[in-house]
Amino acid sequence: MKHYKYLLATDIDNTLTGDPEALKELRNDLEALRKKGELFLVLSTGRRLNQVLDGFENEFIPRGDAIVSQVGTEIYLPPFSLSSRPNDEWNRKLNGQFSRGKALEFVEGIEGLELQPEEFNTPLKVSCYLDKAPDPEKAVEQIRRRIEDKGESCQVVWSSGRDLDIIPADAGKGKAIRFLINHLELSPKQVIVAGDSGNDRSMFDEFESGIIVGNAKPELKKLQEEHPGGKLFFAEKLYAAGVLEGLKHFGVL
Repeated sequence: MKHYKYLLATDIDNTLTGDPEALKELRNDLEALRKKGELFLVLSTGRRLNQVLDGFENEFIPRGDAIVSQVGTEIYLPPFSLSSRPNDEWNRKLNGQFSRGKALEFVEGIEGLELQPEEFNTPLKVSCYLDKAPDPEKAVEQIRRRIEDKGESCQVVWSSGRDLDIIPADAGKGKAIRFLINHLELSPKQVIVAGDSGNDRSMFDEFESGIIVGNAKPELKKLQEEHPGGKLFFAEKLYAAGVLEGLKHFGVL
């Protein structure tokens, strides 16, 4: 087994994407570290697998060593293709604790809520839009209370003032990365995470070293108040330039 120096787990949309020139520079730097065997790169995203693969070809997205997709409900390992299957061990772990039918009951009757397109709704994830709700934050709390009252083993992921996901309690980006580092025999102290929005929150809760890009949503920027004096780095630069700034801060580059 390789002995990596760092594991970088980064969101894609509005963390890597947004500044193509900075992303090209970041991709080259990451590829150099990977070739030296120093870096294990995890792409941690709300995208579906086919969207990540498309990003490799058309958006300069760096090719990762693992893909955590669908908000941490699926893990893929190389070789990557449209016929790739999610990691079976992770899949079995989550399947045992989640009922999509029950999750749908928790969003039933919420004013202004719309289910996202079918391809974003999977056996392990119920995904909705809430931007048309009269009070989205109040609706999120209503859904959370319903889950707590029933004692169900699932969680709500709320992001960007619009996107709501209900996923298994043991899913999410942070726990998926924890699963990977256990298999790689890496220490959590070797992990650096990067993100911009609420569905990245679990990565920052799970690991102490993180990069919050300059264009981050308020739900992540408030971590500055919650973790004063911690190891979170709040970049001034936007998108991939912010990730570059953070990696230099942590001494990776």
